Amino acid sequence: MFEALLLKIRNVPQNPETVFDPFAQDMVRLLGEELQTVACYGSAASGDYVYGRSNINMLLLFKTVTVPHLKVISVPMEKWMTRGFAAPAIFTLQDLERSLDAFPLLFMEIRDNHRVIQGPDPFKDLVIAKSHLRLQVEQMLRTKVTEARTEFIASGESLRSFEDMVARSFNSLIPLLRGLLFLQGKTPSIRKDVVVAVAEEQFKLETGILTDSLRHKMGLLRISDKYNLLKFYEKYLTVIEQLADIADRLEV
Repeated sequence: MFEALLLKIRNVPQNPETVFDPFAQDMVRLLGEELQTVACYGSAASGDYVYGRSNINMLLLFKTVTVPHLKVISVPMEKWMTRGFAAPAIFTLQDLERSLDAFPLLFMEIRDNHRVIQGPDPFKDLVIAKSHLRLQVEQMLRTKVTEARTEFIASGESLRSFEDMVARSFNSLIPLLRGLLFLQGKTPSIRKDVVVAVAEEQFKLETGILTDSLRHKMGLLRISDKYNLLKFYEKYLTVIEQLADIADRLEV
């Protein structure tokens, strides 16, 4: 009850599409011709948006970015962030040309799941090198393995903070699953539930572990209500280790 009231006071939209145009108009008013494109990406673009839990992720594409540009939008962004927006991702055209090898997973996610609100669309034709993508996917999966092991020690016998870690970090696992599916020649869905279900089948993972982790993230299930936390932790860690090994063995 209190949470619902707080969301209403903050004016968080139940449907993010209702604030796309007002946000874009605000940015154009502040930045003028230096701002080339305003786009939405992530759950608000894919239809996975969960009121009160999902951020609204926007991307601003500039001709050039200066500190005065950042300064002019910093205070207005406080209002939008109160309404559920994340701080926007900011790129230039040069970033698109020169950073694909450094951030292949991010740009694959933007390419496959974005909606342009204002300006041209330079993202739809981005070419992602599979060799760069495989390396980043493996590196990030191995980081998740380390994170899960560390969380076991940090959370002590209760493992309650492990549940919080799964909820906090699961969103960043979805792009890794999409990356692995793409590297295996699939065309991954932009829907999180579909990605998880296909990944469990494609990679022969224990059914339900990632699915229930996603449900926990979305507030539809509490892991400790369905599982013994120690047993679930063992299964979750095994799944992440399997995914990291799959990424390591991929030939691209």
